[in-house]
Amino acid sequence: MKKHIAFVLNGNRMELEVESHWTLLHLLREELDLPGTKSGCESGECGACTVIINAKAVNACLFPVMEIDGAQITTIEGLAKPSGEL
Repeated sequence: MKKHIAFVLNGNRMELEVESHWTLLHLLREELDLPGTKSGCESGECGACTVIINAKAVNACLFPVMEIDGAQITTIEGLAKPSGEL
């Protein structure tokens, strides 16, 4: 089932149609081509997929994409300087 969601990603407002079964990790890596958020254990243990949602660190591999509607999200790409350095 697809749903329309709106959120702010790395300072940019986004509006997308997403599948209800997607995780935030899938959205970031597969749909938005943001490879900085890594897929490690896919069980929330390793922290490779950590992003910031509304000022709280979460595991994107476990976070349902439907729950980001209205959220502010920062990925590693959003923390980088314009030169690409962290």
